[in-house]
Amino acid sequence: METGWNRRKISRTGLTFQYTKSDKAGIKLDWNISSKHNASLRWSLVSAKQLNATSSASSLNTSDYSYDFVSKTNTFIGELQSRFSDNLSNELRLSYVNVRDRRDPGDPFPMISISNVGGGTVNIGNERSSMMNALDQDIWSLTDNLTLYAGNHTFTVGTHNELYTFKNLFIQDIYGTYEYNSPADFANGKIRRYRYQVANTSVTGDPHWAAQFSAGQLGFYAQDKWNVTDNFDLTYGIRMDIPLFLDTPTENATFNSYAESQGWNYKTNRKLSSSPIFSPRVGFRWSIDKENKFILRGGTGVFTGRIPFVWLSNSFTNTGMQFMSYNTTSTGGLSLILDPNKQADNVASLTASGTQTINVFSEKFKFAQNLRFNLGFDFELGGIDWTADAIYSKTLNDIFYQNLAYDLNGSTLGQTIPALSFDQRPMFAKRSTAGTYTGIYALSNTNKGYSYSLSLKGEKKFAFGLDLMASYTFTRSKAVNSGTNSVAASNWNFNYIRGNSNEPELYNSAFNIPHRINASVYYHKTYGRWTTTVGLIYTGSTGAPYSIQYSGDLNGDSSNGNDLFFIPTDEQIDAMPFRANVPPKGVTWTDEQKNADIAQQKANMKAWIANDGYLSKHRGEYYERYADNEAFEHHFDLHLAQKFSFRAGNTMHALELSLDIINIGNMFNKKWGRTSSSSGSAAYYTPVTYNSSSKAFQFLGGANYDMRSYSDYYSRWRGQIGLKYTF
Repeated sequence: METGWNRRKISRTGLTFQYTKSDKAGIKLDWNISSKHNASLRWSLVSAKQLNATSSASSLNTSDYSYDFVSKTNTFIGELQSRFSDNLSNELRLSYVNVRDRRDPGDPFPMISISNVGGGTVNIGNERSSMMNALDQDIWSLTDNLTLYAGNHTFTVGTHNELYTFKNLFIQDIYGTYEYNSPADFANGKIRRYRYQVANTSVTGDPHWAAQFSAGQLGFYAQDKWNVTDNFDLTYGIRMDIPLFLDTPTENATFNSYAESQGWNYKTNRKLSSSPIFSPRVGFRWSIDKENKFILRGGTGVFTGRIPFVWLSNSFTNTGMQFMSYNTTSTGGLSLILDPNKQADNVASLTASGTQTINVFSEKFKFAQNLRFNLGFDFELGGIDWTADAIYSKTLNDIFYQNLAYDLNGSTLGQTIPALSFDQRPMFAKRSTAGTYTGIYALSNTNKGYSYSLSLKGEKKFAFGLDLMASYTFTRSKAVNSGTNSVAASNWNFNYIRGNSNEPELYNSAFNIPHRINASVYYHKTYGRWTTTVGLIYTGSTGAPYSIQYSGDLNGDSSNGNDLFFIPTDEQIDAMPFRANVPPKGVTWTDEQKNADIAQQKANMKAWIANDGYLSKHRGEYYERYADNEAFEHHFDLHLAQKFSFRAGNTMHALELSLDIINIGNMFNKKWGRTSSSSGSAAYYTPVTYNSSSKAFQFLGGANYDMRSYSDYYSRWRGQIGLKYTF
């Protein structure tokens, strides 16, 4: 361990005050140019800061591991509304959005991650993906809609065009990342894994090089709203989108030649195809009775969305030319260097030279597209307004990642380790010709996936100021890859599989929340110029979906976090090879003590599975990706508002002071209102460790081990005060 780094301060661990701050401002100017033309100009600012990666029930993090996500967005919108005649009108809109996002961790310091600390992990230093991470976006858009009224037809033709420029600074592990299996390994200087990435300044000219590129999307559409009868409307139209890629990633001639020799149609210097994408749509609205108490509506169509361009920016950042990466578990000659600027000293001790990470995409890659059907029914029954909706979406194009540096080796886990004959997942090996590449992550499309939802909502408003609402939604969502990460390698590495990681299974998506209930009660009381509002809002939902996988690379595909857990029976646990825990520093265990520790681990694992509601019912099976959800969650929010209205000249003005207490139940009981996920997306657990060197497992949780966790911040009650002035 290096001791010459004097700037290091010991960061505090434990509870860190988590916060979300947001400052907003805006102004709008309206100009009535004439009786036929109206113009407006709007500006808005959102300046926000949120603390992320604080400690949780399974992770104890130092304060410099946490980072501020800092975001500032300026938006300018100009709009011109023109009515040329009673039959012809036009809407023109021009906008510019300036977005500056960055992660702001503590003082520069290597990431040190120590596993198996009381059943959890201790993280010290900067989080590896936040050491240098910033994204600048400039977005221009132009929209023009021309509408013609002709009898019982309303024709609209228009265009919506967007131009993006990006500057993406993302250098993982630039200060070094050190992983340890246990506190004892940390004390003994036994590094499990070391990662380091450095810019190739002979190419970039800048050690902090950021990828820059421009892209766009042109959209043209035509629509007709046809009032077929007084109570039946038919709307149909078509949209054409043309994606634009205005820059070309750097050529890596060596890789391009290698890809050609392998028969792959990939190269680093490829532009996105600008082939048109067509989206036809049709919909109807039928008022069954003259009083509009019963309305049937529906439609079908193809919908094309823009993908997060940060996924495409990976192909500019990772051509294999700009960066050199080091990722090794052969750490015998390495030491823990605390100086973030001297990580290159470890490179001299590595037996292998730095490797390249390649990101490429298919020449036929298309933006996300789905075919959607919807049917809705609005009706009045028992004095209550009801709305019923059914929506089904079928994936036409979605993201699909492969790591071409690895391929099936023709064997299974059970053949490799006979004691695991019950687990026949396929095994991988690195291609013999891909030695210089850490990973070759290829982005293409899949048409596998679908989702559907059924919902029912009832509303009732009383004349004395009471408003009631309740709704229920059932959802099912399936996907091959949920695309929850901005980094190509992570979207592949953490897409949990039980079979071929380059042909992932269709399982539940990371956003699959089967049951959701919403309800609200509002009471409004007006007396003179004053109006008091009291509201209680309830949200109940199935908890976040979660996956269980091994910690370690079980199938040899290089990912240490994508192998789904096989839920063994007691007999299968007895057959599994285990290894003893690391004894305390200075203590040497006898073989008898090691065997006793292994026997205890197996007994604890049996008890843990038997006590788990889901696992105990699925023994002898693979845990499918997001197969289960956390427990049902209940959240209540309280809203109080006091409004004062007054007239100034011919204009009514109002000043409203509001107080919102979010998750108010937690104010009265710390166990109420717990939230399983901070973002509403999925969780993952790795209770069982696999060591690829010894080909053995460890379960270091106790017999009553509880792997469940929850968001500390979002499980707390929070309050906000608002002041609104309208005129």
